Amino acid sequence: MIKDYENKIGSTISSTEQSESKIKLGRTTKKNLDAQLSRLLSSAPSSPKLQTVTPEIQKTIDKCARRSKSCLEGSKVRCTITSERLAQLRKTVENAVKEHRIFSIKGGWPVIRKELLKRNWIEKSEHGNKQRFSNAEDVISNLPARQDWESPTTYVEKCERTVMSRMLSAHDCDLYWSMRKEPSDLQHRGNAYKLINRFSRSLFASKEGLALLLQQSYWYLEENIANINFPRCYVLGFPDHYNIFLDDFRMTACMGILKWFTERYESKKEVHSIDGTVPHSAFNFAMDRFCLTLIGFLRCAEYIAGQRHQDIDKEFNRVWDHEWEQFLGYFYSVVHNNEHFMDFKQDKLLNCYAQAKIRLKEMAKHWPQFELDGMRNIWIMKPGNKCRGRGIQLVKSIAEVDKMMGLKVKYVVQKYIEKPLIIYKTKFDIRQWFMVTNVQPLTIWMFRDSYLRFSGQNFSLHDFHESLHLTNHAVQCKYANGQQRDKALPDDNMWDCHSFKAYLKQLGCLDKWSQVIVPGMKQNIVCAMLASQDTMDRRPNTYEIYGADFMLTEDFTPWLLEVNCSPDLSFSTSVTSRMCPQCMEDIVKVVVDKRKDPNADTGLFELIYKQNYPRTPPYLGMNLSVRGRKVFRSRMRIAKSEGKEHRDKIICQTSRLKRNPELIKAEVLSDAVASKALPKLLSSDIYSGPVIEDLIEELHKTIYDTDSGVDFVLPATQKSNSIDVIAKKKPTSNRGDRKSKRKRNH
Repeated sequence: MIKDYENKIGSTISSTEQSESKIKLGRTTKKNLDAQLSRLLSSAPSSPKLQTVTPEIQKTIDKCARRSKSCLEGSKVRCTITSERLAQLRKTVENAVKEHRIFSIKGGWPVIRKELLKRNWIEKSEHGNKQRFSNAEDVISNLPARQDWESPTTYVEKCERTVMSRMLSAHDCDLYWSMRKEPSDLQHRGNAYKLINRFSRSLFASKEGLALLLQQSYWYLEENIANINFPRCYVLGFPDHYNIFLDDFRMTACMGILKWFTERYESKKEVHSIDGTVPHSAFNFAMDRFCLTLIGFLRCAEYIAGQRHQDIDKEFNRVWDHEWEQFLGYFYSVVHNNEHFMDFKQDKLLNCYAQAKIRLKEMAKHWPQFELDGMRNIWIMKPGNKCRGRGIQLVKSIAEVDKMMGLKVKYVVQKYIEKPLIIYKTKFDIRQWFMVTNVQPLTIWMFRDSYLRFSGQNFSLHDFHESLHLTNHAVQCKYANGQQRDKALPDDNMWDCHSFKAYLKQLGCLDKWSQVIVPGMKQNIVCAMLASQDTMDRRPNTYEIYGADFMLTEDFTPWLLEVNCSPDLSFSTSVTSRMCPQCMEDIVKVVVDKRKDPNADTGLFELIYKQNYPRTPPYLGMNLSVRGRKVFRSRMRIAKSEGKEHRDKIICQTSRLKRNPELIKAEVLSDAVASKALPKLLSSDIYSGPVIEDLIEELHKTIYDTDSGVDFVLPATQKSNSIDVIAKKKPTSNRGDRKSKRKRNH
């Protein structure tokens, strides 16, 4: 009963608000509204349980009164659009349509909207596609109501933008901005001249796609332009990837136990003891039986010999699975559980250390990510198509990986960077924005500023909790910062690049930022995009902003972890509140201003790569021309006749000519006649295609099998690439001799 009473009051207020949202507001006065409210109060149901107004009813009445009061106060500013102003708005809309300055935005994005309105663009609302306004009355009717926080000027501007948006109901927009894939995107992509801020497909933006595409990245490496540092990654959904990962995991464990042995020996820590449980055979196994990545199970020395191509015509002993399981058990006991080897003799201990040191030094030459691996053999598992740190976990055994193989979600397993660069004992990564404005040719812009994301806890490889190892803001905002954390770190777990450069200056490594970190990030981005170019959407007038995550190792080398489409541009911290608006403003500068003026300012976006395509030469076909004089042969004309005697005579004469070809008479044209009868010779500079020398040589050889009086001369390939065949007549006797011979033949 109370609910029905509240609904009556709410319907009365809503009807009043609808009437007040028109151009001429104020038909319902405050007096009428108070009268309606009093009638509703008097008609409230009387029951023993409801003799007085309860607090719930009073709260509802006060809420409705506040709504009605704000509605009535808004009616004091009436948005009256005169006919002259309406004509001006229509003229503005016509100019915007003619100059292609219409945009449509899905969602909030106030910075993008503000920058486009500043450039005299007109916004078209999405609902304009569904509703058509045929006359002026429909255009200026049912304008939006004024809000409490709006000033009179702001409210009038909002109404005018609404009117202009309705005038554009029959026109398509020229710029469409949306950060989510929606069914309506196909309709917008149909217009090839429309600017769209998203590519239809970006396979590299998923962890699975990036791992697969970067397998072919070595084809695109170029010094100081394109290079990739990407921790080796495998897609568990493919059986061959799992087998390769298994071999890699075992080999990394062998290197890990040797690293553990040498590091503890050099730091004078206990390696063996009387109470040790790990036999010496585990060390010998790692020394002598080292796994090779793709070929099989080989000893360490055999692996190095294979890299030096010294393993030809050699047979290797196979290492069985149970032997590997036994060795991995010893590896966990030594590295993770801090157990020791059985007691070594002193001379044998020194000999083992020397052998392990030599073997690791040789392996470092042939193992590209040797320093990245560490010694604990830790891997990180990520869902192939999820973001914001969801479903990520660290693993240290094959059994943990096998559990994920049966799940429906496809996972990737990637080598964890065990020796990252840490700041005040805390792990961090770098978020770098970049934008692709064209795919063919590939054009990449990178934002000059970047920011660091810190973990809320001190870094440790003994604890696998996500708060220590995942620096995503979506993960860190769920946990409080640790009490043992250094006070020099920010409370919101973010630094901008300028704060990081100040920290490097304190360490005396300021040059590392400009000489190692920034060039490394540029080269990683360029190489990743080149490796993904064939799978990207080649639609023109398309651009997209991406966020690349990098991690630095102890030598300040940046390693690419992943690439995210639709990166977070919200004002979540004090750092992003300053950087995100600047980034969105500069996006408009690159996309809108740069198209009209090549010399326009692009803000903090820097062009780091633009692909150069060689100019396609015009196709002229196979221009195989023959230069020389045509030889005319006078054949015997035999009158056509019927009968057996004439046919026998023709056959006899034909066979005679075949036996004696010298009887055939030849006429040689004079130079004057040849210059008129033969076509003009083409210049050798016209064609610049390839020279098919083998075909020319074959023709030369074929012609010289018989004495035809014509010599083929190969063209000079140094001056031009022409494939013209130059034919000239062989030197013969003088003209007088030819005339005398001709008379004798006649």
